[in-house]
Amino acid sequence: MLSTRFLKRKLPGLIAVLLDFILIVVFLYSFASILSITGLREVLGQLPFPSPELSAALLLIVLFAAGGSYQTNTASIGELSLKRPFVILALLYTWIFIFLSVEEEWLTTFPRFLLKLLIITGTFWSTLALQRFLIHLLLSRLVKRGWLQHNLLLVFHKTPAPAYLREIMRYTKVNNLNVAGYCCSKRDDCAIIQDLPWLGSFEQAHEVVQNQAIDEVIILNHSHKTRKTEQLLAQLDTREVLVRLAPWSFEGSGDAGVGLAASPLTALAVRPQQANLLYRLSKRLFDILAALPGLVFFLLSFPVLAWLIKKSSEGPVLYRQERWGKNKRPFTLYKFRTMYTNSEEQGPQLAAPDHDRRITPVGHFLRRTHLDELPQFWNVLKGDMSLIGPRPEREHFAKQLEKILPYYPFINNIKPGITSLAMVKYGYAHNLEEMAERAIYDLVYLNKQSLATDVQILYQTLLYLVKKLFATKH
Repeated sequence: MLSTRFLKRKLPGLIAVLLDFILIVVFLYSFASILSITGLREVLGQLPFPSPELSAALLLIVLFAAGGSYQTNTASIGELSLKRPFVILALLYTWIFIFLSVEEEWLTTFPRFLLKLLIITGTFWSTLALQRFLIHLLLSRLVKRGWLQHNLLLVFHKTPAPAYLREIMRYTKVNNLNVAGYCCSKRDDCAIIQDLPWLGSFEQAHEVVQNQAIDEVIILNHSHKTRKTEQLLAQLDTREVLVRLAPWSFEGSGDAGVGLAASPLTALAVRPQQANLLYRLSKRLFDILAALPGLVFFLLSFPVLAWLIKKSSEGPVLYRQERWGKNKRPFTLYKFRTMYTNSEEQGPQLAAPDHDRRITPVGHFLRRTHLDELPQFWNVLKGDMSLIGPRPEREHFAKQLEKILPYYPFINNIKPGITSLAMVKYGYAHNLEEMAERAIYDLVYLNKQSLATDVQILYQTLLYLVKKLFATKH
């Protein structure tokens, strides 16, 4: 039986690379004018390859690979990204459009060529989509016939509600998953589960994952208050095994749920996303382009805000505080001071939701408008922070969150940001329990990292600020 991780994770990407290369070469030889008109034929002719068409095909494959077009995850066997090559092709088309627009000799003839190129690009992407579908269909057929397996393990302390359990089993059937069995501490309490083997206790789940070649684990009745869940996550290699945290029942799952494939079942996937090179470079460029005008606005507003802060209370204009960055690396975060000096003589404290006496009169305005965070654009430019990312926490609170949130270490694997999905969906947290509730949105973002997601969060942040300024009562 073919059930190795190579076949399930690497083989689809390798097949796609080979087919993509053949497809690109065929298209370039069929439409040779593309390289000639864009001036790429002479440039690529300098490379040590038999022809410019082969060189262009290889470079495009490298670009697709850098964009993560050939990555597969543990959630779906054989599924490859179509959005990423589409974005790359759109960017290349835009580049050719701009290149030909500045060439005076092409001003009268290049519109016809661009229309031809648009049709060729659309046809190429459609063929690419068909090819991806056939690869996925092939792997799905192997799974359905049992030649390739996606092994799933259910783990829980207490048997879930019958309706929820039926929905889980429907999910496994629709997606052709092989349920290897379940781990439950009290075997006698799990009699409701029929036709599934009991493989061990909750504490033995990590051993079962290794011995049974498990690909996916669903932890049912998840609560961030249980230490055992945290221990299990620490024992599992989430780079190799997909872990989902599912609630007790349908109720209380909220908007934070990430739907499972081909099923409305609500769960949160825990996997440290390996951001591809193209996304990392694009996100850093996006941060720099956003930080520069942000710093200009900070410098222009500094004299007025500094005067208001000084007039409101004694002390420095800027406030420095150590926060945890990516991989727990400490950095100095800068903000406009909004509290009276020596407000934390008794230790770190979160701001109270209403009428915190430590906040100065102008501090309330700065916090409500988030103008106190303008100096953080300097942190973004330095690389300590990103524009979009989880909120950076102080070590005092971060260590407490680590004790009660089994997935908090995964959130620390990415760079913190000025704004986040948690900010626009939840807002400020005023105690540790609210911080834990808000962190679930950071976990959702961890599983959906992309430039499109970042742009959407930025847009929602702007709406959030406008509504907070003009549409809410203060």
